[in-house]
Amino acid sequence: MRMQINVPGICDPVCLKKLKTLLSQYFNVEADDNIAEHMSFKARINRTGLPKDIHIEIFVNENVEFKASPEVKDLFQKVCSEIKSILTEAVNLLSRQDTVRVNRARRIMEYMRTVSVENEIERMVVVTLCDIVLDLLVTEKLSHFTHKRQDLDNESVGAKLGMLQNQYKIPIYRPKAIRDIRELRNRVAHGGTSPVTDEATFAKDATIEIFELF
Repeated sequence: MRMQINVPGICDPVCLKKLKTLLSQYFNVEADDNIAEHMSFKARINRTGLPKDIHIEIFVNENVEFKASPEVKDLFQKVCSEIKSILTEAVNLLSRQDTVRVNRARRIMEYMRTVSVENEIERMVVVTLCDIVLDLLVTEKLSHFTHKRQDLDNESVGAKLGMLQNQYKIPIYRPKAIRDIRELRNRVAHGGTSPVTDEATFAKDATIEIFELF
């Protein structure tokens, strides 16, 4: 069985990086590092319930091909649809608009980069700023699918992530890290607890990476 689609922009290195990460969140991925010059990416994916691997090949002309043996027939269309959603989300990086929320998140993040994690109060500030940045990004993405104020103004970033993943079937980059940083922020906001250095460093590094690829 075969299916081929064209995904403009997918060969951009940043998009390929996000693609690999998103795929690994939903599947077991075995990427092939030795690929032909006319290809940009090649991998086999599997997960519980899939009787055989599905092969993904991305060519430099931005064509993407899915291949699988007949044993996967009943699941092939469903899995290919999931992969297409992941491909679409990966290339959305190239068209991310400079909206009010994104620009605000960028300014906060630029300041957050300058804050040290050596002092316990500064660590509390870092984690709080990281959470604000991530909430802005998640809310911005959700705003592409709903304009309901009760959804966008929801204080729970977990609820917003759940809507994106479950209701709108949008693959999310590093959702666990976003939830973990919200948990760190809650410890700061509700318990006055200062994160340890490793926690603040994790929050800072993860937020910078997520901003670049969300």
